[in-house]
Amino acid sequence: MHAGSGVRFIDFEQAALGNGLVELAYLRIGFPTRWCATAAHQTLLDAAETAYRTAWRNATGIEVQDDPTDACAGWLLRGDALVQRAQRGTIDHLDEIPNRDWKWGTATARQRLAHRLRIVSQMTADSCELKDLGTLATAMRESMLAHWPELQPLPS
Repeated sequence: MHAGSGVRFIDFEQAALGNGLVELAYLRIGFPTRWCATAAHQTLLDAAETAYRTAWRNATGIEVQDDPTDACAGWLLRGDALVQRAQRGTIDHLDEIPNRDWKWGTATARQRLAHRLRIVSQMTADSCELKDLGTLATAMRESMLAHWPELQPLPS
């Protein structure tokens, strides 16, 4: 949308005015609210982030100060994003992962969770503020892979 103060992007799914880095997190975390969950190649992730930062700098004259780590951590903690919208809010889906797995589109709930844990683990490795979350994410993912060795990564 073109506004008097410049271009504004509207995320109709989450309907919020905010930092565009949230959209980069959405790409990194594997399209968490879509049936077609995938793992984007690092080259694509780097290109998207570079394009966003360049557009921001050109529009504002300043550099983006943040990165998508906080938003990725948020997607990890949202257990309702493991199911399609019609099933959200019905039960604690994150709590169901140890007991059962289910398929939604291109991936299972456990695949989605393991992917998110890997991303958060990687993104928080050098973070002072979120290092403990990264350690927890790493331990949880390792536990999942030990418990379900047949668990496959998200499709690329």
